[in-house]
Amino acid sequence: MFSEIRKEGESMKAFAVLMVLIAGTMWAGCGLAAQDFFRKSALGSMDLTVFRMFSAGFIMFCVCNIRGQWKPAIREMKKRPVLWLGLIFYGIVGLMLMHYTYFASIAAGNAAAATVIQYTCPAIVIIWVSLRHRRFPGKGELTAVILAIAGVFLLVTGGDIHKIAVPADCVYLGLVSAFFFAVCAVYPKHLMGILDNSFILTIGMFTGAIAAWLVDPVTDFSGFFARDVLFDSIWIVVCGTVVAFTCYNAGLHYLSESQASVTATVEPAVSVIASLFLFNVRFDWLQAIGIIMVLLAIAAPGIIGKKGE
Repeated sequence: MFSEIRKEGESMKAFAVLMVLIAGTMWAGCGLAAQDFFRKSALGSMDLTVFRMFSAGFIMFCVCNIRGQWKPAIREMKKRPVLWLGLIFYGIVGLMLMHYTYFASIAAGNAAAATVIQYTCPAIVIIWVSLRHRRFPGKGELTAVILAIAGVFLLVTGGDIHKIAVPADCVYLGLVSAFFFAVCAVYPKHLMGILDNSFILTIGMFTGAIAAWLVDPVTDFSGFFARDVLFDSIWIVVCGTVVAFTCYNAGLHYLSESQASVTATVEPAVSVIASLFLFNVRFDWLQAIGIIMVLLAIAAPGIIGKKGE
């Protein structure tokens, strides 16, 4: 009996890891689509944030209704009105600010650099979880933090502390985006035992979209459907938002915040490799070492953790 329970737990964990890997791959495509979008369109980062979140919120609302989860979730919200505050916080401080700063970082630099810088997120999550549980990070977690920080340093400076090889705005916005991404990686976990994932994302996307619209009241969405950016718009909304966040939150339900955020760092690997072929983005050898160090941070907790068992 215990062996069956263990096997079931291992299979669910494997499923969760697969979901997070899919999410990371979809997010990588989203970053590349955003870079192409900004290259072809005069629309800005907040414009794209408004469109992305309203569109994704509508799709998630339809999914939630089809699955029959809307009414049960609303009944639960009536019993616990304080949950509204949690969802609004997740939508604005997590989703909206993360989307905007990530897009702004891409617009200032490129998708590959912005994505690698954003993936200091696992280090932030590991530090946060350690502080919350009042424990020192494990060897694998600490190694991941050191690799992530050192790797980003090499990427943005090329090894010379007196210069920045990546545009400064790209660096600053990427680091801010990493912080808000950490909120997305940690905060919704406590809501998942109470509310359905599709409902959490629906309310989160809509509240974030409303906040973004109040800052940038977009009224004409025709620019997002122009022929040369239509594929980018569809990928950003459907694959890079609906599919990615659904898969990530599904994985987060069965993984710890640290495990999920580190596993999702498949995103910068995909983004860097694809950028070489799609946009001819090149890095010098020290920057390449920095990227490799960030990618090694993905495997560090699992490899070092197993050796220490």
